[in-house]
Amino acid sequence: MIGAKDQQITLQRCAETPDGAGGVTRTWGNFSTDAVVWAAVRAKAGREGMDEGRMAATFVTLFTIYNRDDVSELDRIKWNGENYNIRSLRREGGRKLDLVIEAERGVADLSDDTDAGTIGPTSPGDDW
Repeated sequence: MIGAKDQQITLQRCAETPDGAGGVTRTWGNFSTDAVVWAAVRAKAGREGMDEGRMAATFVTLFTIYNRDDVSELDRIKWNGENYNIRSLRREGGRKLDLVIEAERGVADLSDDTDAGTIGPTSPGDDW
């Protein structure tokens, strides 16, 4: 285990709804089940570089939570008011009790920062 699970994070999922003009509107909402969880948080890496002529910075963080099967790389984490896009998931520890999530801040989200509240379903393979 990386450390004590002493930080609260919120798990979020993106939902797409028709916009009436042939496109879709994407909004982020909290998982409908157990969206706020305790996590151990550890900084991993940061970098700066030029992106379309301007300086851009990204920051990678590891979040360790108790294992669950409804989190995917399409989801994101909200922690301390910042959004972190999930990049990878790894189960570890005795009996695979922990889920280590590598997430990145400072990269574009799938949509704007619109939060929709609670949305469902919470499993990546479920239909909307």
